[in-house]
Amino acid sequence: MLEIDKNIQEALAQSLQLYYTSLENGNLQMICTLMTEESYLITVNTLGFKRAFKDENFKKLLSEIQTNENSLKKVETTLCNDLSNESRKYHIAINSFEVNGPSRVTIHYKENSYPKKIYYATSDTRWKIDYKAGRKI
Repeated sequence: MLEIDKNIQEALAQSLQLYYTSLENGNLQMICTLMTEESYLITVNTLGFKRAFKDENFKKLLSEIQTNENSLKKVETTLCNDLSNESRKYHIAINSFEVNGPSRVTIHYKENSYPKKIYYATSDTRWKIDYKAGRKI
């Protein structure tokens, strides 16, 4: 079983903070590097849902992001602009780290006073946000 030492905790805490800073600034390229590909595409879909509901062209592009690189780039550009214009601020307070199987960690934290969880997995010694890492194995 994985032991969560101080270095791992610090690396995960920095990654979580960078994730939220990148959201605030509309930096999806940084978010992409912090996540597995599948988790990133889920995040892009989630972030694009509101715009897709109002804009049929964007909705079509969003539905193609897994198979069309040009559609993904256009969606990313639009969402980056939307996020940077929203000027949201996130206040993050980490409560605990929990081992969730070999090479998997769950961070329990508060986002603007609301309890949240985020899942990380490691492969090749790099920790990445991985929504599937929340499943028990």
